[in-house]
Amino acid sequence: MRLLPSLKSEVIYARDIVKAGLDAAAPGEETSATLARASQSALAPAAVGVAVGVLGVYLGRKDRNAIAALVGGLVGGALGFTGGVAWGTRERTRTCCVNAAQNVQAVRDAHWLEKNPVAYA
Repeated sequence: MRLLPSLKSEVIYARDIVKAGLDAAAPGEETSATLARASQSALAPAAVGVAVGVLGVYLGRKDRNAIAALVGGLVGGALGFTGGVAWGTRERTRTCCVNAAQNVQAVRDAHWLEKNPVAYA
């Protein structure tokens, strides 16, 4: 029954890869400052989203339902705010992704060397 040790080894390897990826995205002091700046700058796209949502629903219907316009404004505001925050944090997101890829690659390289030892003469 060689299956159990092999499965245990693969589970440990998967855990190490996930941990390496998550370690790159560890929150720091700069993350909260970046998020605060991004959320403040996302208020303008949120306001535009509210206006587009209200006008899109209100002008697109003949019965001019106020509840539908309110829902359209809420959805537009949420989409505008989310887009603004995503745009404002794009550099931090890129940095986290690059660090995660490097960490995962290091774990993969170590795993490969463990499975395929290289004997230097």
